Amino acid sequence: MNKVKAFITLAAFSLSLSSCFFFDKTEKVDNTPNGNDTEVTEKDNNDIDVSKLPVAKDFTLNDMKGNKVSLMKVVSESKITILDFWASWCPPCMSEMPNLVNIYENYNDDGLQIIGVSLDNDKKSWQNAVEAMGMKWVQVSDLKGWENAAAQLYQVDAIPHTLILDNEGHILAEDLRGQQLEEFISDFIE
Repeated sequence: MNKVKAFITLAAFSLSLSSCFFFDKTEKVDNTPNGNDTEVTEKDNNDIDVSKLPVAKDFTLNDMKGNKVSLMKVVSESKITILDFWASWCPPCMSEMPNLVNIYENYNDDGLQIIGVSLDNDKKSWQNAVEAMGMKWVQVSDLKGWENAAAQLYQVDAIPHTLILDNEGHILAEDLRGQQLEEFISDFIE
């Protein structure tokens, strides 16, 4: 019996290292706001036919100071935007954060923006994580956890979850992390 418990614990821990899931989620139809799967190919980012890509749906949430922030307003003011769904209680999110901080520092002056959508319930935990990790980009939340309005709009059922948007809101890529994310951003900006 102890071997079974140990196996289950190990399996659950392994799963938690890759993504934080919302297990009570009902059927997921697709990963994109308008039903089209996006795909990252080996093509140069400049060869992407954006007319065939889905367009992000706008949402407005409050930042930490209570100011309303519109996704599409931020997107339109940037060359490229990373929409990052995350939470302070999510170990994979926190382990990816140094990479996002590095990407932001390297490419913000060249037109990159990041919008962090926190799936936290507790404002203090959210604020502490942002400060501790040095996340200097736009942060929004409604503090409703998995019931977050933007997460519901995008059918997010696992975090971290990222969407890469051009300045017109076209979804260029989804769920890139680490070096793959940095290479995509670098190629697009150059």
